[in-house]
Amino acid sequence: MLRLVLGRGHNWLDRHPVAGDSALAVTLLAFSASTLFGDEAPVSAAEVVFSVLLAAPLALRRRAPVAVFAAVMLACAGQLVFVDRFLAANAAALVALYTLVAYGPRRLAAIGCGVALAGTVPMVARVNDFTSDSWFLTWLVLAVHLAFAAVLGDRRHTQILARERLAEDAAAAERERIARELHDVVAHSLSVVIAQADGGRYAQEPGAAQAALRTISATAREALREMRHALGTVHDAPLHPQPGAGELPGLVARTRDAGLTVELAEEGSPRPLAPAAGLTVYRVAQEALTNVLKHAGPGASATVLLRWEPERVTLIVRDDGTGAGAGDGRGRGLAGMRERVEPRGGTLVAGPRPEGGFEVRAAIPVRS
Repeated sequence: MLRLVLGRGHNWLDRHPVAGDSALAVTLLAFSASTLFGDEAPVSAAEVVFSVLLAAPLALRRRAPVAVFAAVMLACAGQLVFVDRFLAANAAALVALYTLVAYGPRRLAAIGCGVALAGTVPMVARVNDFTSDSWFLTWLVLAVHLAFAAVLGDRRHTQILARERLAEDAAAAERERIARELHDVVAHSLSVVIAQADGGRYAQEPGAAQAALRTISATAREALREMRHALGTVHDAPLHPQPGAGELPGLVARTRDAGLTVELAEEGSPRPLAPAAGLTVYRVAQEALTNVLKHAGPGASATVLLRWEPERVTLIVRDDGTGAGAGDGRGRGLAGMRERVEPRGGTLVAGPRPEGGFEVRAAIPVRS
């Protein structure tokens, strides 16, 4: 329960740094004032001034941790000259040290720990004589408090670094996801557009040229929609669902319109797949057919087989062309397929067939 409360407190402070730090400064100042004016001893102007000088900088502690620590240390040193008693506002030194260790540079944090620890000696001497039996005990109490503040600050610093690393990893994964999506969409769409444009240019009948233009238009619109989906730029309308295994007939039909003889077959009992698994099946088939269009050569044909098994679905795309279906291996084709399949616990095998042509076989677990 305490851990949950502390975690929520940190989150709120991260979202409202100025408000949270100002509230901390006011709370410490109010506590210090209650100890000053609640005592029967008269309160001097110096005690009030230094209480303010100690607490007020905390309002900017996370925006300027080094400057705040320096201001608090100077106030601690000044009170040794002008104030006769120990102020409750000296707790600001613990907060300032914690903040320096948590948010400041490592080198300055180490120097700050040394400065704070050294400052305990004149502070204790101000209220206890060196010959007093309680001198060492008082110094030890202050030193332990400072060490505890530094340890908490170091822990917070570690948490911040871990959170930043997670954010960087998430950003890198998102960039990689967008790169894969764009590669698959653009490569397949451009292959279809190029094939149709070449066919339309040499078509003798006006109807064939018109059909090629319609295919080019539909393919380009589909590519634009999928690119917007990948980039998350559609705000005014609901996003179209990600393609899945159910969209394979449409993919095969568009590839057939591009001039490739391709057939789709299924074995087993089809069933709904999780969106991520369905998208993987679709993208691997899309990339494999794109490679057939680009590399299999003229007159090639292809088959797409979707085999439904109890624990996995297997996609097999094979062609009878003369080229290498995966290109020269230097592009993103096979690498992109593996980046989609293997993180889900699946396997991907691709290579030339003994009887000629090329085959891509991807086994994707139903549950990953």
